[in-house]
Formats: sequence, structure tokens, C-alpha cells
Amino acid sequence: MKLGKVEKQSTFYAILKAYAKFFHDNFFYKEVTHIGTENIPKDKPVLIAPNHQNALMDALAVIFSQDIQPVFLARSDIFQNPILAKILFKFKILPVFRIRDGKEKLKLNDLIYAKTIEVLEKHRQVAIFPEAQHIDKKHVRQLKKGIQRIAFMLEEKNNFNANVCIIPTGIYYSNYWNFRSKLVVKFGKPIYLNEYFEDYKKDPARTIVKFTEMLHNRLKEEAIHISDLNYHDEYDLLRDINEKQMLEELSLKLNPENKLKADKATIKKIDNLKENKNDIFLSLIDKVKKYSAYLKELNIKDWVVTNKKSNLFLRFILLFLSLPIFIYGFINNAIVYFLPNIVTSKFEDKQFTSSVVYVFVILINPIIYLLQSIVVLLIFKSWIIALIYFITTPIMGLLAFSIHRYFVKTMAILRFSKLNESKKQEIKNLRKEILEILK
Repeated sequence: MKLGKVEKQSTFYAILKAYAKFFHDNFFYKEVTHIGTENIPKDKPVLIAPNHQNALMDALAVIFSQDIQPVFLARSDIFQNPILAKILFKFKILPVFRIRDGKEKLKLNDLIYAKTIEVLEKHRQVAIFPEAQHIDKKHVRQLKKGIQRIAFMLEEKNNFNANVCIIPTGIYYSNYWNFRSKLVVKFGKPIYLNEYFEDYKKDPARTIVKFTEMLHNRLKEEAIHISDLNYHDEYDLLRDINEKQMLEELSLKLNPENKLKADKATIKKIDNLKENKNDIFLSLIDKVKKYSAYLKELNIKDWVVTNKKSNLFLRFILLFLSLPIFIYGFINNAIVYFLPNIVTSKFEDKQFTSSVVYVFVILINPIIYLLQSIVVLLIFKSWIIALIYFITTPIMGLLAFSIHRYFVKTMAILRFSKLNESKKQEIKNLRKEILEILK
């Protein structure tokens, strides 16, 4: 198996990364925040250890957070197609083989690990998802031992003087699947292996198990971790309900980093209730389930219940005035809107949805816009009109998307406002009771 020179800087990679990052940060996501990049040493072997929730998008979140060309290790089944395998090698992605791939292939990991160590020895970054599998929950799975083994192998090869560090990294999405959601990548303090060296020399297997437990705890500190998946959805909704109250309690202003702190503090508070006052915890969960049922019945989000500023008449006037923009943008972006949905509707694993949509954004959509612009050129016989069409169509598509979002929110406000006062007050009181418990 030829692994290529993944440790070398690549001009092709740099150009492609700049192109893809532009769309990732400015179009695909509404807001991208990087926290703690100063924690990553520049002059040491570095292993990035992120949590894994959202297929390809997790890797891109790490890649675009720094001005470097990291090497990634990924599961081997995506390398089965020879052409795709060559492309992945070009993108500095190496395969890791598992027992399910066949025992005979596990030996290939020796070659992969040797190459990874070679990359690290050149002080290049390597990123590995220690959970090995993504999960569509705010939960850090138990870790596999690949990243730990590589770190100790590197130290052992260099007489325990390599000074390798592991950076636990939390990735957070406001929504896994929605276009124009928000992304936060948080790099934790580096973990060095020095204090484990003596134990490793005596008992490598036991030391790696001990180190894995510590790394798991550190990763949970950086990511949003809901430990009990039986109550995951209730915890998740409570993060939204309690956001404002928790920010006030912590004396923090709303921004991506502080929201992350507030979310983690809310989860910790609920965990404490569960551990120390289980009867109150169960009462809280019952109220949240009832509140969630109201939200689903009305097809609204929590923010609608507390919304006081919106003037429905003014919102509908704005929607009416923006209708020509929406119609133009929708008609000329119809293929761009619906084609990804047709493709992803057949997926069993929904976590690949945003990855496929992103591929459309950077590769397929420009081709569609180009073909449509050629049609405009043939109709109007004007290069200027065709060029203007090519430039403005994606912009109008984004405007149409924003107008549609505004319409969806307006209809949600309308549905809640049409409830009779007693029903509205019942829902508001239920929310108030939830917040009182969380105080």
C-alpha cells in the first residue's frame, strides 16, 4: 500500500483548502468560532483528539481552524474504491483497519502507524477521532486506543524524549443538519505523557487503559457531554430553556464561548439534581417532557414562548415586500435547493447529510450555476448579462433562504399567538416552573 508523502506541504492542498474554507466559514455556516488555538504547540509533535458527531464536517472543522495541513486517520472502509483512495491520500487522509475489515488487514496498521509516527517526528499535526465512530448525540463515547498507542509508540521509539502532546478538542454544532447553523471548535490544554512513562515501561497495556480514562474525561470537559442517553433530549432542551438564566447566573454576556460555558453548567446542574435529589430530577424531567410535547404539537421552538418583541403585522409587511426577491432566488436556485435533499433522503445514517450538502456547495452547485448561466447567455446573447446572472444567483439564493427562514419563524409566532390566553399561560407557567427548579 503506497501512502505517498503525506508529511510534505502540498500546493494543491493549500489551494483547495483556501477555496473550501471560504465557503465553509462564510456560506455553509452562519457563524464559526475557534477557541483555544493558542493551546496548540508549534514546535512539538501534536495529536489532535476531537469528539466525533458529524461525519466529514468534524474533520473539516479541525482542518479549517488552523493555517496548517494536518494528516487525518480515518476508517478504512471509505478507501475501498481505488480512485477515492487516491483522492483521500492526496487530502492527507490515511486508513485505519478494524477487526471487522478482516484479521489479515489488521497487520496493515503497522505500516499506517509507522507513517503516522514519521509525520509526528517532523512536528506535523495528526488528527484522530478517538471514539472511532460518530454519534448524533451530545455525548462522548468510550474511546478506542489508537491515538494513545501511537503517542506511546512515538515516545518509546525516541527514548521517551519526543515530547508529544495530545490536544483534547470539542466540536459543537447548533444543528447537525441545517444549512447556516453555528459551529464552535474548542481546543483544550495539551496533555503530555511524562507522568506515565515509568508505569508504561513496567506495564504498557495497563498504562494505556489508565491514560485512556484520563483522556476520556478531558475530552468530556471540552465537548458538550450528556452522560445519560435515556434523557438526552430532555437535557438538550433544558440547555435552550435555561440559557439566559444560566448566563445571568454566571455573569456572562451571550457569545459562542459563553454559551458553551452556560450549556455545560446547565448539564452539570441537572446531573447534580439527578445524583442528589432524584425525586426533584424526575419531576423536572416530567415537566420537560410535557413542555416538549407542547412545542412539538405547535411545531415551534422554545424561543417562541418567550418572544415579546415581534410585531406580526410588520413581519408580514416585510415578507410581502421581499416576495419578488424570494421568487427570483427560489426559481433560479430550485435545483440547488432540492437536489441534495433527493440524494440524502436515501441515507440510513443522517449524520452524512451535512457532509453531502457541503460537497454540493463547493463542487456541484458552481457547475449548476455555470450551466444555468450558459442557458442565459444563449437566450440573451450577452456575456455581461450571463456574468451578472452567474455572480448574483448564489447571493439571491442565500437571500431567498433567509427569507424562507424568516417566514418559518413568523408562522411559528403566529401559531402560538392564536392560542387562547389560558393555553398560552399554561405553557408559559410550565416553562417558568422548569426554570424555578433549575434555580
